[in-house]
Amino acid sequence: MINEDQIEQYHQHGVTCLRGVFAQEWIDLARKGIACNISNPGPFFRDHTSEGSTGRYVFDFWNWREIPEFRDLIFRSPLGKLGAEVLGRDRVLMLMDNWFMRESGSVDGAPWHHDEPYFDFIGPMCIVWIPLEKVSAAQGLTFVRGSHNWGRLYAAPQFSDNVSFDCVGDEYHPMPDFDSRLHEFLSWDLQPGDCLVFDIRTIHAASAKHSAPLTSHRMTFRLGGDDVIFEPRGAWTKEISDHLISLGQASGKALDNPLTPVVFERRS
Repeated sequence: MINEDQIEQYHQHGVTCLRGVFAQEWIDLARKGIACNISNPGPFFRDHTSEGSTGRYVFDFWNWREIPEFRDLIFRSPLGKLGAEVLGRDRVLMLMDNWFMRESGSVDGAPWHHDEPYFDFIGPMCIVWIPLEKVSAAQGLTFVRGSHNWGRLYAAPQFSDNVSFDCVGDEYHPMPDFDSRLHEFLSWDLQPGDCLVFDIRTIHAASAKHSAPLTSHRMTFRLGGDDVIFEPRGAWTKEISDHLISLGQASGKALDNPLTPVVFERRS
């Protein structure tokens, strides 16, 4: 599923591309689950469609308990084992299920960001990004090579207008303008069944400069080791942290709530 060279790429570059990891069964389940979720949006559904766009840009997350297809993907697919191999952990938790739909004609996408400032989790985490249709490098994700190792946190931008949340704390820095600077970027042409695996601190952007020629769907899973700690960041993540606290999650403690289950445990 993943070899030593690809694991090394993940650690050095912050991202690696894997081919043919997810069989058609899992792609079909993801499509069916997203269609069901669109018909019945959850409490965290987001519509970031710009005024004047001819196609929608929407996503939702934390719906696996209501969507059987997502449960099958999480607990039966290679997802958990992949996370364990990348993170070097014997026990891996699913932190968040998340899907995106970008309709034909959409001019919206994700601005330059990294995922950690959006979530109240501290510890080793990776993201598995699965396209459900063929995607070109220009229409997929673009990464700033090695940015996960810069030792900096950047303020989280709002997807709707690319204006940063008011991330309080000296550790949060303004996001550089990568569109006007020289950096080494990584991106790939992908087929259904392929996936990208990247560190939660790797800076990336998604399709923000290109109008969508066709409707596309992406399935994303955030995974972490069992030593990940829940630590509310501030007002900009309050909706998420309050939800986890309502499920019994204690601040400053390892994850222990029904929404972030163990998805892989290596047996001795």
